[in-house]
Amino acid sequence: TADLRQAMAQLIQTEKLAALGSLVAGVAHELNTPLGNARAVAGALGEDLRAFAAAVDAGALRRSRVDAFLHRGREAVELLERNTARAADLIGHFKQVAVDQTSARRRRFDLRQTVEELLVTLRPQFKRTAHRIALDIPPGLELDSYPGPLEQVLANLVGNSLAHGFAGRDTGAIRIRAAALDAGRVRLDYADDGIGVPETIQNRIFDPFFTTKLGSGGSGLGLYIVYNLVTGVLGGTIRVHSAPQAGTTFTLTLPRSAPDRPTLELPS
Repeated sequence: TADLRQAMAQLIQTEKLAALGSLVAGVAHELNTPLGNARAVAGALGEDLRAFAAAVDAGALRRSRVDAFLHRGREAVELLERNTARAADLIGHFKQVAVDQTSARRRRFDLRQTVEELLVTLRPQFKRTAHRIALDIPPGLELDSYPGPLEQVLANLVGNSLAHGFAGRDTGAIRIRAAALDAGRVRLDYADDGIGVPETIQNRIFDPFFTTKLGSGGSGLGLYIVYNLVTGVLGGTIRVHSAPQAGTTFTLTLPRSAPDRPTLELPS
């Protein structure tokens, strides 16, 4: 119905705003290191310049001091170039993720690169934990699809692992792997080693408002949105395999070329 489609669009818009918040946190977290390094190097270089100028004014400049100054200067320039290049690369990655996450733009993209860029924005969620994410996606695996909705799917699955799979645990492991299939399809497996999902509720986890965290902040919409994006926008299928204390695996089968007309209307 029209009301259901409108409600779904509003849910996706809410998820976009949450993704932007995560993106901003990721930008601040990741840029802090290269910019902090560059600032420290610039400060040290400034002190060297002042000391060098004082030696020139005092007529106490020797060849050994000139050589030492030039050596430190070259090292400082290399460090500045390296850290500013790193910052520029990060900004470029974040810009692409921001465009993808805030629009339903279709484009060709490398799956591994897109997932790597997304995970950078999610790092603040793991900052104070021992949880780890490993990727097993071959380079050069290209899709002509919607990277924004795909990133949202993976971000929701990560959020599900943190909120449910790793609840009450200090450590957890997530693995995201992908492989090309025949007939123009790709298989994407998202697996965690969390507490698992009881078999009795596995057929309900994609239902709207179904949550085991009722009253504790769980909305029951995360996996509902995942299912609708996978099937309605990306044109694929998703299934879950899980057992108590044996982790959970979500298997997505996606066409490498998304449908021309998504059955789920996305907000622009």
